[in-house]
Amino acid sequence: MKTSLLEKIQTELRKITKRQVLFFLLTMALVVANGYAIIREFPAIQLITVAVVGLYVVFFHTDWAMYLIAFSTPFSIIISSKNIHLGLSLPSEALMILVTMIFLARILYDLRIDRKFLKHPISIAILVYLGWMLITCLTSVRPVISIKFFASKIWFITSCYWFFMQMVDDDMKNAVRYFNCYAAGLSILVLIVTYMHALSGFDEHYAHYVMSPFYNDHTAYGAALAFMLPISVGFIFLPGNQWPQRIFYIVTSLILLMGFYLSFSRAAWLSLVVAIGVLVILKLRIKLSWIVSGGLVIGLLLFFYADDILYKMSRNSQESSGDFVEHIQSMSNISTDASNMERINRWTAAFGMIKERPVFGWGPGTYQFEYAPFQQGYYRTLISTDFGDGGNAHSEYIGPCAETGFPGMFTVIAIVVTFLICGIRTYIRADNKTLKIISLCMTLALVSYYIHGFLNNFLDTDKLSVLVWAAMAVIAVCDLKRVAA
Repeated sequence: MKTSLLEKIQTELRKITKRQVLFFLLTMALVVANGYAIIREFPAIQLITVAVVGLYVVFFHTDWAMYLIAFSTPFSIIISSKNIHLGLSLPSEALMILVTMIFLARILYDLRIDRKFLKHPISIAILVYLGWMLITCLTSVRPVISIKFFASKIWFITSCYWFFMQMVDDDMKNAVRYFNCYAAGLSILVLIVTYMHALSGFDEHYAHYVMSPFYNDHTAYGAALAFMLPISVGFIFLPGNQWPQRIFYIVTSLILLMGFYLSFSRAAWLSLVVAIGVLVILKLRIKLSWIVSGGLVIGLLLFFYADDILYKMSRNSQESSGDFVEHIQSMSNISTDASNMERINRWTAAFGMIKERPVFGWGPGTYQFEYAPFQQGYYRTLISTDFGDGGNAHSEYIGPCAETGFPGMFTVIAIVVTFLICGIRTYIRADNKTLKIISLCMTLALVSYYIHGFLNNFLDTDKLSVLVWAAMAVIAVCDLKRVAA
């Protein structure tokens, strides 16, 4: 006997639980409330809704929270308070803080964390890095600022390294989903930024700040694009991809490449070229001894001909330009290009700070508040400032040296060397094709960032931290899975 439609509906209704009914009613209430808020232009309700949804996701679906962090980071905006000297990038940092609190609560409840994670070389290097930073917080000239800086490092690394490492260890596809979410968010932003840029006729100077307020300038924007390009291109070749997935990666790669070029970030262009060079070296299986020998030869040439090189650079007056060739030529202009001259000004100020406090430094996060007296008149530019509002030392190596001394700089170098060894080793020795491709993508992405790090530093922001620490977590897990296989 056939079951009537009414009976089928009644059967399905009986399966609905009270929790599902309550969830539906709450969802409808939020939709109605937000509709009213939009009509009445009352943003508080929308902010409360975001907070409620964020809390639900973090507490009941923490893995979803990580995907939400990745997707929302390109759109996050810094909200700051001058009264308490605190700024957060919302919603990404708020979600990272919640994930960190939940993760630490779980650790305290279980009183354990998998030893294989703690014993991995990358983890050890990160723990040493954080340990020395904590020590320099105690010797800081501005302890409050240093402690807040250290706290931000804790939620960046805890959520995007320690917690994410467990997610990836459970299922390698979580790593792919995470970076897909960032790529999707960044691609949408690139289309928006490109449209705004097009309205100016693709003016090169407008390209420096058209991505504001989402990225503070074109260098951070270019660094994120340079980081994601090796990943989006590499993921095209993941085994098991269906055509919809391949089309997604191809389209995303083209969008990111368009944004990358239009960012006019010379440091980002250089960093990607070096990453491609590393890829060529790995594919051609060039011996390490040859690479080291070549590096030594180049280093000696730079040392012996330093005066001639500096003279040539000082004679270069090519300014930044919308023309690609001229823009590349301006990279070596240290006589009239304001960006290059200001970078040298920051470095020389940092060297003065390092000379005065070489062991413990001035304290994490203190560079921008302390470097002004160390500026030399010869190197000052039109964009130099004495008010601690001009940003950091423009180097992922010199900045930490000024803030945490030579030991702090060595901990950064140790992290770089460790991820390079582990990433390349996994790529060469892994039998699993998925592990090989993912470890290679992450290694090349990190190479692009740390090459960029010679000229800029962004690990005090969410924009790059969610990428850098997550990529290191993926390399560590790939390495562990290779050994276990």
